Amino acid sequence: MDALELFREFYRSLGTPLRAVIEFKLRRRGTSPAEVLDKPWLLTFYIAQEMGHHNAELFVSLFVEFARRWGVDSSLASEALRSMEGWRKFVQHLEGV
Repeated sequence: MDALELFREFYRSLGTPLRAVIEFKLRRRGTSPAEVLDKPWLLTFYIAQEMGHHNAELFVSLFVEFARRWGVDSSLASEALRSMEGWRKFVQHLEGV
């Protein structure tokens, strides 16, 4: 599974109410959910801005747990949603698996 596919599967697993809140907040700021689903580190950044740092950390924690089930190291999954460089390393790791 490639990195974006894994992230999108995680996002779909969040459930409709949480996704609705995230997408509402993104649209309110003029950002399309589709735009940030291609750049997951931006989604975490926007969640922190719109919903608070604690919710962004919860989002990252949920992703880490989801990725761990796919055999991804926790620290690698955590960094993937924090920066573009972290995402690049995450992509490279999954390409090597």
